Amino acid sequence: MAHFKRIRDPVHDLIIFDLENRDSEVDKAAWQLINVPEFQRLRRVKQLGVSEFTFPGATHTRFAHSIGVFHVARKLMTIAKNQCSDWNPNKARVALIAALLHDIGHGPFSHAFEIAEIDRLKDRPGLYKDHEHWTAEIIASERHGVRQVLKEIFGANGAIADDVASLLTTDPTDIYAAVVSSSFDADRLDYLQRDRLMTGSGAGAIDFEWLLDNLRVVQVPSVVEEGESAVAIDRSESPTEKIETFAFEEKALQAVEAFILARYHLYSQVYLHHATRGMEQMISKFLLEFANESARGVVANLAVHEDHPLRTYYAEEPNIRRYLDLDDAVVWSAIEITAERGNGSLKDQAKRIRDRKLMKSVAIDIQNPTALDKARRRFIDTKLLPKMENSIFVDRAPLSIYKDAQRENVKPHKRVYIRRKHDEPVDVARLSKPVQALAAGEEILRYYFLDESVRNSVLKVTGERDDETR
Repeated sequence: MAHFKRIRDPVHDLIIFDLENRDSEVDKAAWQLINVPEFQRLRRVKQLGVSEFTFPGATHTRFAHSIGVFHVARKLMTIAKNQCSDWNPNKARVALIAALLHDIGHGPFSHAFEIAEIDRLKDRPGLYKDHEHWTAEIIASERHGVRQVLKEIFGANGAIADDVASLLTTDPTDIYAAVVSSSFDADRLDYLQRDRLMTGSGAGAIDFEWLLDNLRVVQVPSVVEEGESAVAIDRSESPTEKIETFAFEEKALQAVEAFILARYHLYSQVYLHHATRGMEQMISKFLLEFANESARGVVANLAVHEDHPLRTYYAEEPNIRRYLDLDDAVVWSAIEITAERGNGSLKDQAKRIRDRKLMKSVAIDIQNPTALDKARRRFIDTKLLPKMENSIFVDRAPLSIYKDAQRENVKPHKRVYIRRKHDEPVDVARLSKPVQALAAGEEILRYYFLDESVRNSVLKVTGERDDETR
């Protein structure tokens, strides 16, 4: 009798691992990888960082998300296997393991932590690593659990770990890598559904089963010239090498539009929500000041013990052993201890974070600025920021969901294709006005104020009524 392990998931229902089938080595590896300490750490790293300050239900973890991505990747790989012209089971195996492990290197409060790291290490070239490079290092490490599991199951001293790490740190070049990283990959297909469910957002719905039912493997040119139309390129008789990627039947066009729009809605309403971004700014500031004090070593004026994991991480150059000691709980403990027993500005910051004393913001419309927008921005930039840069935070974030190949160079796997009847695949932007509109891109600009009286001075100067909602 076959031996199965099951995980019940709120998005995908049952996720099943077959541990006895000879053809299910990937399932066996995945089940063991889930149980290594480096992967279990993801239980203590929330998928959406501080979004729970805005959406109380958004407490789901990168652990649950990663398993969901693996589940979706198996579905995509089955579609690819049934349609690819030259199937490579070894590449498929690498990609499926990469799908499971793609987030294993995320730090606590992912975005806020990385912003603080960039600032902390800006004058120390070569020391900063983003979460993708931490992920690759953890996977390839000879001393940690991932490589040991892969060595036990696949042999060759765990060499497959190097292939997985490489896939996760390079641009996709084939259908296998596209399952993990592309404009229609397992990661997006999981987080769009999971984040929508857990935040309670009414926006961002996708027709998951219809999209999969209409998914096809097609061949497209491996090189796309900047500024050329997808139709012209795809019909070219030039000897450009072809690669395989995913495309959708034309009858799924509206579902594809909804998929792309879902990302736009979740980014604009959830990921870039003004309260969430403000809290990220506060945590980044706390982490940076905590790090700078930790660097002073034993004389550091900190309330936490010398052996606290956050303090020891910041006291040294970044290394994998100290990095793996970090998670959301570690940072929260530092915030709580500092709020209770700390002093100075670090204590004040910790208390504001713990007690959800949010900074209020002033938003600027960059795309279509009014006279009021221009006046506010000019007043803040020229009168306030030069003398108050430590208490005013500038948040600029792109809102670019889909890039148009007619306007810029877009690699094949970063495009979404539609296969028309009796025709070659074309970029969805050529067929969809909503997607064309998104391709123009937007940018968010907000100023956050630690001192609300300073923000009120901006409102007073501009005459704007304070009607910002929570």
